[in-house]
Amino acid sequence: MWTSFSSLRMIPSCELEVASLVDFGTLVANSKVYFKEIRIINHGKAPGIFKTDYQGQLPILMSPASGVVEAKSSMILRVNFCADQPRIVNELAKVSLQGCPDIHFSIKAHVVEQIIELLNMNSDKKLECIRFGSVFFGTSKIEQAVLYNNSPESINWVAIIQDDSVGGEMGTNIRQRTDVALNNLTYLNKIKNIDITNFISCVPNEGTLLPYQKVIITFCFSPKLVFDGKKDIDPSHRQDYAVFLRFESVGSKDGFLRNDNYKTIKSDQFQKVELALTGSGLPVLLHFDPGEVLNFTPCFMGERSDILCIVQNRSKSLPVTYRFQKTAHFKIDPEKGKIDEGCIQNVMCSFIPHQIGNFKVKQVIDIIGPVADENLQSSSMKPFYHIYLEFNSICKPFTKKVVMKINPGISPLITNPIGHLVVSDLENYKVQAPVAMLQSARTHIHDHRTNEESMKDALIAFPNDRAASIRSEDNRKHFRTIFTKIPRHTYVDPDFAYTDFEKLEKKAHKNYYDNYIKYLRSVRLQKEEERKCMYSYDYTDIGIEPASGLKSPSLSEVEIEESQSSAECLIKANQLLSTKKIASKEMESLERKVPKGLKAYPSTLHEKYDCNLILTPKQIHQVIVGKDI
Repeated sequence: MWTSFSSLRMIPSCELEVASLVDFGTLVANSKVYFKEIRIINHGKAPGIFKTDYQGQLPILMSPASGVVEAKSSMILRVNFCADQPRIVNELAKVSLQGCPDIHFSIKAHVVEQIIELLNMNSDKKLECIRFGSVFFGTSKIEQAVLYNNSPESINWVAIIQDDSVGGEMGTNIRQRTDVALNNLTYLNKIKNIDITNFISCVPNEGTLLPYQKVIITFCFSPKLVFDGKKDIDPSHRQDYAVFLRFESVGSKDGFLRNDNYKTIKSDQFQKVELALTGSGLPVLLHFDPGEVLNFTPCFMGERSDILCIVQNRSKSLPVTYRFQKTAHFKIDPEKGKIDEGCIQNVMCSFIPHQIGNFKVKQVIDIIGPVADENLQSSSMKPFYHIYLEFNSICKPFTKKVVMKINPGISPLITNPIGHLVVSDLENYKVQAPVAMLQSARTHIHDHRTNEESMKDALIAFPNDRAASIRSEDNRKHFRTIFTKIPRHTYVDPDFAYTDFEKLEKKAHKNYYDNYIKYLRSVRLQKEEERKCMYSYDYTDIGIEPASGLKSPSLSEVEIEESQSSAECLIKANQLLSTKKIASKEMESLERKVPKGLKAYPSTLHEKYDCNLILTPKQIHQVIVGKDI
């Protein structure tokens, strides 16, 4: 009996072991298949057989369904779960192990929605609308919000402006009567085709959010005036905008998740968030009394002429900050200021001439406001609009009698440097003056010393140029007095006069640049001659008559598409996607003919470069899957 018992104990057997819990944790309902691996361990000395069984209704699959675990080894059992919809999973699966009773292990998971939220900057409340209010055309209004990924998985997102949604307003004046608006059909057709992405921007407008990460989004509203054909700008040029901006995860364009075992479930209501944006663009309305053309009373130099100009801000919504640019001979007081909505400002415009003549100038008025910087995330105060006033006036000259006896042969024609005292009978002496210089050679009464050789090429010095004689003068020029013919003394200051070496150096320097300019001129003339020879007409008659039937070659469809694609401007980094643009590109792509033969591998450098590109979420969202070839 002892012997038989011992022999039973020596028979090899299997000893299988498996975990009792499979926990997937928190998952996102995006129809992805997640898996967990558990090990079935055999501690025995003989192979063991196992078999799995799941009788539930959830998309859970275990593989392999059965198998053999070798002695002193293990085998991986893979549990697959498809997170198709939000739910709390707590299922039991059975594993039959050889030589052991059946084991039930638990499968747990918490499936949540992939939620994108837009929160207020000051609080964690959800943001549904941003009201920019009223701004002048050419200025910008900036608001910020927080985009929040309230899910345990990273998400690629993109912002799309819905410019074709119901309830949107694109530049219409909502305060205008319907019959007046319908009267201007040209303007209505024009605003239908405006690109709203040029007025509203969002930075950043694409990216990747990590689990439970927040990012600050900057919205910029920069309205531009769309003219309706009217020359005069009035309050009717008001343009109101109401658009919707959608933030959505990349890949949720259709918004449907499909499962083979279950009906189609629409589950994208949390994968995107919609934001309303409203704002109005207003023109600058400044009225000037007595008008935009100011005629100042003529005055003499040193006097002034004033006009009181009343500037009225006719806008009832926004104040105006102005600044007068500086203009010669005119002065504005105050030069800059701020006029509140519906208020007036008295501005004193003065004409203070500093020279004689007629004046007709344009006075520029800068209207200053917040203008968005290049990054579209900040703004600075800059001139965004200019108003022009016209100033007209005359500065009259005046004359005085010269209280002195005129001697035009000796005295200068103008007796002071600023020209107030002008000789009134100057015309009588234009032919004869200066008489003393012309008649000096005939008189010899005052001659003291005569040296014909030294005074042969001498120049005549007037008596009143003594102050100018003390200067560094050219040694080659000689001066003598009018009557005595004595050489004029010229003082040369040795501290400022050129030395002989400096004179040679100056002359060499002048000759160098003279030669250099001559060389440049010769090169230019040579190039012009070569250009004439290159584009010269060939008068040889080859027998071709003008308009004799020659036609340009017709382009193929591929060449036309390539030229159109190259002419299209690419979407800028800060420019938003719009539903109209996506729809037009989708229609164009689906109607485009696809060649039968497709390349399996890139051959050209451009194709290789394109294949190595990593697409951004904005680019991925524009990928369109069309029909089969």
